[in-house]
Amino acid sequence: MTSALLSFWIIIFCILTGYLLARVKVVQPGVDRTLTQIAFNSTLPALLFMTVGESDPSMFFSRGSLANILSATLIACLYGVVGRYLLNIRGTKLTIGTLAASYTNVGNLGIALLLAITNDASTAAPILLFQIVVMVPVFFAILDHQTGREGAGIWRTLLTRLRNPLLLAVLAGLVVSVAGWTIPDVVAGPARMLGQANVPIILMAMGISIRGAHVPRLGRESGALFLAVALRCLAGPLTVFLLGSAMGVTGHHLLSITIVGAFPTANNIFVYAHRYNSDVDLARDSILITTGLCLAVMLVISTLFRAAGVV
Repeated sequence: MTSALLSFWIIIFCILTGYLLARVKVVQPGVDRTLTQIAFNSTLPALLFMTVGESDPSMFFSRGSLANILSATLIACLYGVVGRYLLNIRGTKLTIGTLAASYTNVGNLGIALLLAITNDASTAAPILLFQIVVMVPVFFAILDHQTGREGAGIWRTLLTRLRNPLLLAVLAGLVVSVAGWTIPDVVAGPARMLGQANVPIILMAMGISIRGAHVPRLGRESGALFLAVALRCLAGPLTVFLLGSAMGVTGHHLLSITIVGAFPTANNIFVYAHRYNSDVDLARDSILITTGLCLAVMLVISTLFRAAGVV
């Protein structure tokens, strides 16, 4: 219990530091975006490269990885079925809502939280690969069709995604891991230092972004939002836990994949909604609400695992 609370106190302290810096105007509005861009293009790729490069390559094909991928697929299908047939959600709102429920912030905040709670970010790499290589091209193709926009095509979209620095870092680390190479100190030293900076940078950026943040507007047509939040924050970790347990995943690995299942909605959903000029409010509000709730959900998960003596 003490360990879980300490981990979350560290997270909250970093977030609070960012918020206070913005509150007293030490930093200007928009700095959070600068920090996340720094992390996305330098510290996070370094962290992922070292994590994957020094890990067992079998983790990409482990039962835990399969549980996370199956959970994301199941959540997307659940949103599609429940949203369409029970809540009568249609068109791009159904697609953006499905993304909000199933596409997680693994690349930025998620890995920072996972590392702070479990001291191991390797569990996040497989789902990151799945989201970039599979989910993004498929959902872009659907949105292109729904909006009548002449898209770049699924293969060109895929090639564009392959230039993502996070994906390149994961693939490079996987090559090193599979080949059994030892990363030389001249590379490992700087990469480790950059990677260690990732968590505080991301958490402080989150704190800065809270200052002056938009308060979600709720109304009669909030069913799409409530469904996305419920599936992301509750059904997400629950399905991963059940699938992982059924597959025989135990201990620290089960905790890690369950935390991955509790990641909040990805910030990229807001970008995608803007790209297609569709349901921007739904994307934005899903991100804000799930980002807040995920901390509470992860605290409960971590506390329950430790109270049960599982880890």
